[in-house]
Amino acid sequence: MLIQEDYFKNIFNTVREGIIILDENMRVLSANRSFFNIFKVDAANTIGSFLYDLGNGQWNIPYLRVLLEDILPKNDTVDDYEIEHNFESIGQKTMLLNACKIREKKNDQPIILLAIEDITDRKLTEEKVKNLNAMLERNNAQLAEANKDLEAFSDSVSHDLRAPLRHMSGFVELLQKKLKDHSDEKACSYADLISGASKKMGMLIDDLLAFSHIGRKEIQKRKVNLNVLVSGVVREIQDELKGRKIRWDIAELPDVLGDKSLLRLVIVNLVSNAVKFTSTRPQAEIRIGCKDEGDKFTCFFADNGVGFDMQYVDKLFGVFQRLHTQDEFEGTGIGLANVQRIIVRHGGRVWAEGVVGQGATFYFTLPKIKQA
Repeated sequence: MLIQEDYFKNIFNTVREGIIILDENMRVLSANRSFFNIFKVDAANTIGSFLYDLGNGQWNIPYLRVLLEDILPKNDTVDDYEIEHNFESIGQKTMLLNACKIREKKNDQPIILLAIEDITDRKLTEEKVKNLNAMLERNNAQLAEANKDLEAFSDSVSHDLRAPLRHMSGFVELLQKKLKDHSDEKACSYADLISGASKKMGMLIDDLLAFSHIGRKEIQKRKVNLNVLVSGVVREIQDELKGRKIRWDIAELPDVLGDKSLLRLVIVNLVSNAVKFTSTRPQAEIRIGCKDEGDKFTCFFADNGVGFDMQYVDKLFGVFQRLHTQDEFEGTGIGLANVQRIIVRHGGRVWAEGVVGQGATFYFTLPKIKQA
């Protein structure tokens, strides 16, 4: 019997919550070590004292009296009753109370077990989290509004630029026809430069509009066969590559969940990049494959092209960011930004690895199709 009493006494004094045991007149029969430590009181001034007199009357708390004198007698058990009180010895505290009424077998007299947890820090943390979430929601709303305005601005600017660009292209074409029968090579060269610049500007406007529309397009997710998408894109591109030597190594690709038209744009951009940046190689090597990684697939597009310096990798997926000059490789600098935007909207991520002169590999992840 002694061993059992010692056992329960050790448990009583080990638990983190402060515990006091009261008789039906609210006098303290016992208290554990945590109670003394938390509320800075000692056993001599606690045991046998009237609960509401503890700490020079600090425990004369209206909410506590309601709990013990009004609520508990009707319910026998009260769970998670929260009160706030300013103690002189320990300051403002938020406490979580649990109380139950127990009858002793010896004299059938009820005793009250009151467990007290100091949740002040937890409440402060919850309040901080609540405020941060509110601030995050406000920031997200502001960001969404800013993105909406930016996309509207992009649309407006892009459409407004089309009319003067068409006029410029039309007049340059007329000028080139006029100069065709003249021997002024410098004038012809200037006209060709203007024509080329207007075409590049047209491509830039188209890409800018595409980037803007991708952010607003509603994604229609369904099962997509990547094999069919990749083979179709490679077949279309090969028709434009007469005279190029390219060795394709395309592994078996899985079915994924996504928007077919958007995922096709991803593949078009990555395959086109691989073809473009291997154009200086006697024989280009392009590998396309996929790894099963549990809850997702990781697809990769690797080439033996010019590669890039990894210290500039963060620039790859930014709008208008280019690691090579326009004279080296044509492009508007929007393709990879489109790739990232599409994959992120599918719940995946995009990254790249490269070595200057040794090629590059682009990766993206897509979630698996959940089995019913």
